[in-house]
Amino acid sequence: MNVLINFGPLKSGGGQNVALNFLYSFQDLEFEDVNYFFIVAEGSEPHNQLIKLGYSQFYVFPRNPIKRILYEKFLSFKIIKDNSIDIIYSYFGFGLFPKHIPQVCGSADSNLYFPEVDFWSDYKGHKLLLKKIIDKYRLFGVKRCNGVVFENKSMELRGRKLYSLENTAYIKPSIKRIYTDQIKIYTPENTKLIGLFLCGWQLNKNIMMIPEFLSILKNKGLSISIILTAPENNCSIHKAFVNKLSEFDVEENVNIIGIIDKEMLQALYSKVSFVFLLSKLESFSNNIIEAWEFERPLIVANEEWARAICKNGAVYVDRDSPIDIAENVLNLYHDEKLLNSIVENGKANLSTYPSIEERIKLEIDFLRSTVHAN
Repeated sequence: MNVLINFGPLKSGGGQNVALNFLYSFQDLEFEDVNYFFIVAEGSEPHNQLIKLGYSQFYVFPRNPIKRILYEKFLSFKIIKDNSIDIIYSYFGFGLFPKHIPQVCGSADSNLYFPEVDFWSDYKGHKLLLKKIIDKYRLFGVKRCNGVVFENKSMELRGRKLYSLENTAYIKPSIKRIYTDQIKIYTPENTKLIGLFLCGWQLNKNIMMIPEFLSILKNKGLSISIILTAPENNCSIHKAFVNKLSEFDVEENVNIIGIIDKEMLQALYSKVSFVFLLSKLESFSNNIIEAWEFERPLIVANEEWARAICKNGAVYVDRDSPIDIAENVLNLYHDEKLLNSIVENGKANLSTYPSIEERIKLEIDFLRSTVHAN
């Protein structure tokens, strides 16, 4: 079975880490009947990793989405023909490849499966229109694919109900330890707690709530600092965030450290007290299993998607209430028994997740069954 793994849409964020997990392990698995070919975005981490591995069976597509789609539409036929490709696996998203070759996609766009949630409420005008167009294209892709892989059971069930998806698989995510690098983090003197928001300038992550709940904690006498892994790029959200820090007089309590390489994750988690994930919607987040792996209590939004994944391995807060967030931080700080139970529950949850090698085997089995069905 000749498999074309499409990493083309993965240029940043958690998707790249999932792709890297695959690349760190796929050569160690013995599938005598499986040959891998890859599509990667130019200059992406998967691209760089394949070069490091000395693996030659890959094709480089443009980072620009429009150019990438044109490559998929007009240039992929030759790749498919030259390598006798049996199936395409688009890890996240979908590719506009010839329909005569079955394609499986990984679907992580949670808002497609929770239409009752106004996911783009923070966007207006042409930006909102663009988001809606992209959503329609993504949904078109999910319906066009011959199989869909989900990392969230709730989303799989909703996909079957809302869009009549028939050939689906629920495969839990995994992580692989490759952590070596150290990291230096600045924190103000007398800081008692350090919280982590491992994300960029994504409004879905509720980063604009940080100044408000920090101000409440500061007024209650708790010295807490937040690490935010967003770039200092002066985008509109960055500027608005900095202004809000100033408004609530907590500039000294937030450290914007920029994007973190995967190798630095263990060192980063070792510096923090809590991990925050206040998203309105998620398919899954590496933050969850990383917090469990590195034994850090997880504070998440009290939403359906989060409860379906985290179960008893997190503290749930009202993402729209800075008071509720602050009160739960204080509860964890003062209640060591509660803190330890959250950590232990997270470790127990993590034990039910597959290793990266086990996950790849599940994926290959699903690809093989999809080929046979088509």
